[in-house]
Order: sequence, then structure tokens, then C-alpha cells
Amino acid sequence: MDLSTIRKKLQKKDKSHYSAPEELVTDVRLMFWNCAKFNYVISLCGSTEWLFIPLQPDSEVAEAGRCLDEFFEDKLKEIYPDRHFPSVQQDDSDSEDVE
Repeated sequence: MDLSTIRKKLQKKDKSHYSAPEELVTDVRLMFWNCAKFNYVISLCGSTEWLFIPLQPDSEVAEAGRCLDEFFEDKLKEIYPDRHFPSVQQDDSDSEDVE
């Protein structure tokens, strides 16, 4: 998920446009989840291989994503103070199998 896809789906003329706020929130959260998944890394060297654990931002992109995620969640609470939106599940993430 990326901002250009979200922007496209915000346009009513697009056949897959958002029909409810929950759909938009799900896509935006998925985008932030993917940003964290692919940009937040801590490296640990085990006995035979490296282990990468998502933990700390390792780039400006990761830090910008974290800041924008916080801003989005704050605004979401401001606009919908009494509404709960489901969290993104890990298996909902865009996957890139890296070998």
C-alpha cells in the first residue's frame, strides 16, 4: 500500500473508491505497517546468521513514517473521538519474501 494508491481510491470516479472511513483507515494503517516492517531494523549477529528485528528506525524514511503515523492517529482521534477502527493484522501486510 502506498500514498498514490490511497489517493486514487479517494476519487469517486475510481471503481474501487472508499465507501467507508474504515476502508481508508485500514489502508493508511497498512501503509504505515509496511513502512515500519521494511524500514525499522535492528541487526543482531547469531552464531551462523544475521537476525533482523523491527525495532528502531534506520533511515529518514522510517522516522518520517513514524512521525506521520503518529500525526494520522492523533487526527483520527480528533475527527472520530468515539469511534474505534480495527488495527492492521500482521498477515494483512504487503509481503515481499526476501531470501
